[in-house]
Amino acid sequence: MNKKIINQLLLKGKSTASEKIWLKSAKFFYKLFNKNYKEFINRAFINVTPLLKVKQLKQKNKRSRLKEFPYIVKNTSRISSTLKFFLTRKNNKDEKKMHKKLIDELLFATKNTGASINKKKNLYEYAFVKKKYFYYRWF
Repeated sequence: MNKKIINQLLLKGKSTASEKIWLKSAKFFYKLFNKNYKEFINRAFINVTPLLKVKQLKQKNKRSRLKEFPYIVKNTSRISSTLKFFLTRKNNKDEKKMHKKLIDELLFATKNTGASINKKKNLYEYAFVKKKYFYYRWF
């Protein structure tokens, strides 16, 4: 799991910088929660994991028409989508700022609040709107 997180945190292709960011945030959680810091990090990732995704497919007969339909995500892709939700970066890719953002987002995710939880809720709402195509799964 640590390697997947480090690979998602890559800054300009430098894995050492992403390792530093992850280790700083893990040390902070270790100081804050002592023995249960891994449990809190796991709880944050579990709270963020989406069960549904929306897929877009083109119709062959009609021009530029996209159909969007929700589908249930497999366990292997849930982890990667969770990391993408969780570790979204803005324009500031500074190491110190990323460390603080990651800690804040982990703390918010353990409490079921924050930007990543809002993204998950918005995705679920959008999937519910597109529910009429749910049974047409041909891929």
